[in-house]
Amino acid sequence: MPPSPPRRTRRTPLTPAGGRPPKKISVLSVRSSVLTRFVVWGALATGPIALLASYGRPAPAAPGQPVSMTRAVQPETPAETGPAGYAELFLGLWLEAGTGPQSAAARQLQLLAPAVRPPEWGQRAVEVGQVTAVRTVRQGQDRWSVTVAARLTDTTEKTEGEPERATGLRYFTLPVVLQQPDRPGGALGLAAAGAPMEIAGPAAGQMPDSPYGSAVDNGPLADTLRGFLTAFLGAEGGADRYLAPGVVLPRPDAGTYIAVEVDQLLADRSTDAQDAGRDGAAVRARAEVTATDSTGRRWPLSYELALTARAGRWEVAALDSGLGTTATAKIPAPSVSTSSRSTGPAATPQTSAS
Repeated sequence: MPPSPPRRTRRTPLTPAGGRPPKKISVLSVRSSVLTRFVVWGALATGPIALLASYGRPAPAAPGQPVSMTRAVQPETPAETGPAGYAELFLGLWLEAGTGPQSAAARQLQLLAPAVRPPEWGQRAVEVGQVTAVRTVRQGQDRWSVTVAARLTDTTEKTEGEPERATGLRYFTLPVVLQQPDRPGGALGLAAAGAPMEIAGPAAGQMPDSPYGSAVDNGPLADTLRGFLTAFLGAEGGADRYLAPGVVLPRPDAGTYIAVEVDQLLADRSTDAQDAGRDGAAVRARAEVTATDSTGRRWPLSYELALTARAGRWEVAALDSGLGTTATAKIPAPSVSTSSRSTGPAATPQTSAS
């Protein structure tokens, strides 16, 4: 028999110095190493390409001179701060302070204007009613002259032989100035430059000339005016049937009247029965009426109306302001239907806000 081959002896793995086991190489470490090599080689490969692309790119424009951005700040100008309201407040406190230095009005007046002396009523106290500014005149950029009307009532009984008391409606003028703030960032404030000055009341003004000079005779126009005003004031229902198409006029909120008497009807031009048959014809009218409420009170009222003709009758297009055509705001008339429009120049009346 042939001799058997010599038996190999197994080698024991070498143990590193120190007795530590060998480190195992993970698959993740190998992949990271390969990926890092690809990135490095890719960066080296794209370098020449980026260099060639930079030659084809146009050179950037040279920066110009730096632009100075300056923001213009407008100086703060004092706005209209209501001198009329301040004058009303001041005069009311000044009059109420006459009841005594310990009154609340006197203390408030002392804080508002320490140098202004209040009146002294003594035993004849005066009750202050309505206080209303009636005229404001600007005397400069920061000063005004405000006229205020005050309704005063004497609370004590009048004895026999006593002269007429100076109560009722009185007029005072107050000089008002706009004060600059006394500290940085403070607010502007109004102040009285002195005590009120009593003046005479305004004279009765002359009534302006009325554009309504033609009396309205019985006919279609008078019928529309009477019917509309009676229904509008609540004595009869159904005011909408007197309105032009598209016109809405809400009735007054103060309740209904049980009777409406038309005292006078005037128009800005003469009309006849044929005008109502011309579609688009326009007229303005003024009606003086007396309305009686459910308690028997009688109210004299005045109405100015703009009317247009359509389908043989007059229709109310708007309530005017009561100032007449010379002072009427030029606001387009309410829209009407196509059948009621006319190509004539008087097809659309000028109306004003009621």
